[in-house]
Amino acid sequence: MKVVVLHGSHRVGGNSDALAERVLAGLGGVADLDVVHFRPIDMKIAHCRGCGRCRTGGGCVIDDDMRTVYPAFCDADVVILAAPMFWGYMTSQLKTLFDRLEAIVSPRCFGGKQFVLLVTYRHYYGSMVEWMERISTGFGSRCRAIVCRTYDSASERDLEIEELPEMLQAAHDLGATLALGS
Repeated sequence: MKVVVLHGSHRVGGNSDALAERVLAGLGGVADLDVVHFRPIDMKIAHCRGCGRCRTGGGCVIDDDMRTVYPAFCDADVVILAAPMFWGYMTSQLKTLFDRLEAIVSPRCFGGKQFVLLVTYRHYYGSMVEWMERISTGFGSRCRAIVCRTYDSASERDLEIEELPEMLQAAHDLGATLALGS
């Protein structure tokens, strides 16, 4: 099973990364995995220019690190988005990567996939889930989301994911379910 993990956070090993690792552990317990990780914050990814060349079959005009993302994304069976929410949406680095996926938007690259959306948030998450569900449904793929509030409003304190073992278990269970083809 080919898996691409798109890490939206700069915090390696942070909350969204920990959820992604639990999904991978669940998947790996049942299936052989070929996993590729992308951390947009550490990559050279320019903003989409909206030039439209990709729509003519010419590919993207920008020569940057997206050249490694395109084939991995198209070949993936499972795409995991480890997406912390900043101001109601994914991080700017992850959004830039997704804007550049416009160059490969097609049933071949987006169809028949399992998208896993792992959202860690403080106050709001709906826009991310709605967005990914629209994309996956439109291409005949499936989206499964785990949303995890990492802020305790009563104490006004940010939580580390280890304080939410039920969310870590849910991520592991989701991975195992995906590995079984459910």
